[in-house]
Amino acid sequence: MEEHCRSVATELVRLGHPVHVLTTAHPEGRLTEQAYGATLHYLPTTPPGDYSGAWWRESRRWAHEHFPRLGVGAVLSMSMAAYGLVGLAGPPLYTIIHGWGLNQLRSYWHDAHGWRRLAEFPRSALGLVAALPKARRLARASACVLAVSREIERQLDRYRVCFVPNWIDASAFPADAAERARVRAGLGLGADDCVALMVSTLSRQKGVHIGLRACAVLARECPSLAAVVVGDGAAAAELRAETRRDAPHLRAHFAGARPHAEVAAYYAAADLFLLPTLRQEGMPTTVLEAMAAGLPVVGTRAGGTPTGVADGTTGLLVTLGDVRAFTDALRALVTDPGLRRRMGQAGRARVLSEFDRSVVVPRLVRVLGAGSC
Repeated sequence: MEEHCRSVATELVRLGHPVHVLTTAHPEGRLTEQAYGATLHYLPTTPPGDYSGAWWRESRRWAHEHFPRLGVGAVLSMSMAAYGLVGLAGPPLYTIIHGWGLNQLRSYWHDAHGWRRLAEFPRSALGLVAALPKARRLARASACVLAVSREIERQLDRYRVCFVPNWIDASAFPADAAERARVRAGLGLGADDCVALMVSTLSRQKGVHIGLRACAVLARECPSLAAVVVGDGAAAAELRAETRRDAPHLRAHFAGARPHAEVAAYYAAADLFLLPTLRQEGMPTTVLEAMAAGLPVVGTRAGGTPTGVADGTTGLLVTLGDVRAFTDALRALVTDPGLRRRMGQAGRARVLSEFDRSVVVPRLVRVLGAGSC
């Protein structure tokens, strides 16, 4: 969510629009600062990173006091952030929705497993159910709701809704032979190895364990296969331990968290991208980045992933949680370099025509200006 907010602000500033970002308290107590061309305002009495009652109350007070002075012409709400402004006279609200309704319970179910799932899922479910009335009220109050995927757009058809997907700068993910060789050498991989890449938060609901299991099966058939995982998270140590214990034959490399500017080199080093997520994704930008880099995708039909990946054309999609089907799809690409190449080329063309910032950002600006699609 924070990365999407930063991306939106950066692009609007680039087009010459003044941007103010209102957010929760800064951990060091700052009240305002400049970042990525925008002015960031922090509300000091609100819990950092939490859409709390205090946040909604204080954001409403701040908006009433400062919007006229700043000349705010539109409010873009990241999910529920602007709920406190519902009913407040002033500029129109536009709400970006990354996930909707009880469908999100599927994501929470996969947050943990075993006894932890039984302990944590009810709490997550109750929180989601309690938030639904507020989400519906915000959607009704919005001049337009912006759905980041076609799947979410269909779920929101009772509201004023426009499809405005996540975007990337495709030029940041070029084919780079030198970077490909450098990263592979650093991982101990050769030019002829087939590298399957995952870029993800390492949590159970992201399904990285499924991708590693599929790679473990294929590595017995195709010893040239190697798996590279970029990212960190609560399940990182568990995933490393599981892989060492259950798949010692698999060449699995855990690169840890990397600055976003460094991730392009890992895409350049890979041959295909895996998205085994169990989460009801809004529109995963990692899929767009992978396709921009010319990588075919093996993924699950989770949330908005089918909006990005054209099944059979830019990648292969399987039923959520089906390890055998995921393994079969991975096998089809690992064993067919020509298919990988064709799907990778189709994926890059799809990103350039539908998900590049040069295409999507002007659409967002038009919606904000017109209040409709």
